[in-house]
Amino acid sequence: MKANAKLSVIFAIVVAAVLLGEVYVYTFNTSGYSSDVSVSGDVATYTVTSDVSTTYSVIITDNGGFEPNTEYYIYYDSSYGSEVNAVEVPVGARPFTQDYYISQLVHMLEYRGITNVTILNAEELRSKLHEDTDNKTCTKGLIVLSGALPDTIYTGNAGGLAHPDLIFDWLNGGGRLYWAGNLLGRYIATKGGVTDIGADNNDYQSLFFGATCLNTGSTDTAYSDETDNQYRSTLSLMNNSVKYGVDVSVLTDVSLRTGYREDGYSSIAMVAHGSNGGMICVLGGDYSSNQRHDLAQMISSGLSYASETIGYATGTLKRTTVHGTINLDHTPGPGDNVVAYVYYGGYFPIYGKLMELAP
Repeated sequence: MKANAKLSVIFAIVVAAVLLGEVYVYTFNTSGYSSDVSVSGDVATYTVTSDVSTTYSVIITDNGGFEPNTEYYIYYDSSYGSEVNAVEVPVGARPFTQDYYISQLVHMLEYRGITNVTILNAEELRSKLHEDTDNKTCTKGLIVLSGALPDTIYTGNAGGLAHPDLIFDWLNGGGRLYWAGNLLGRYIATKGGVTDIGADNNDYQSLFFGATCLNTGSTDTAYSDETDNQYRSTLSLMNNSVKYGVDVSVLTDVSLRTGYREDGYSSIAMVAHGSNGGMICVLGGDYSSNQRHDLAQMISSGLSYASETIGYATGTLKRTTVHGTINLDHTPGPGDNVVAYVYYGGYFPIYGKLMELAP
């Protein structure tokens, strides 16, 4: 009886922790938080306020000629096939499905200040990407978590004698693709099914990256921080899976890798596509809370393949306002796209704000 009682208590604690995690995502109220950053010459001045005790981080990034995203699309169509692996979840937790992932991600973006998000089905996505391409307004983010791009925008044709698929027109026009959940380009989603175009070769990788660079092997977990930059720590990145990840060392396009790295593959890679500011961001691994956290941070921070940190500050807020300055590594020049990302809470953010700074 005592053993059963102990098991019941443990079960109740696990379920409570899971439910608390969901409440944590859904019930944030950011009205008690605020922040502001400005830059003059080579000095940034910031003000951060919180009505609870927490930590804060301020990251100043120079994105060069990369312009910030103007809005975001999330692709989701339950009538189309997907190619994602089922993952284990704690006892009592909801299954980690695509629609659940998206609903949680949307809320995580909201309390980081990203609210211009639209969920589109396959036909709506085709219409939007056509409109963007025709109007030359492709500087938007497209988030795809289905493991397969729909046949309304992708058939495995990057160009040549035939007209390229819409996804490539859009990327070449400056679109930004945020991808997680499987091997980019291998699977095409159709009504009620999926077509595998990479069962016998890896040519699909060259369509997006110009080379074979995706992790199709057994390497999954990374044990080392990416050392090219400090974003792993400054953005409190958590996902250390490099499954499906990119090895940017074999690419000729401008790229940024961050997070964790193993056998050359990165848990997060951002790669330029075309000459108009297009970008592909790949997050490694199957669905996980850590991956979702990192995806939210990548989007909210305004990071790009061209990003360079030029200033950083962190500290503690104890129900008060803190004023501070940051000496920048260099003075931003005309035409530089400089942004400041402020977030509170470290590995468990409770607030975020992205600000464009005029040099």
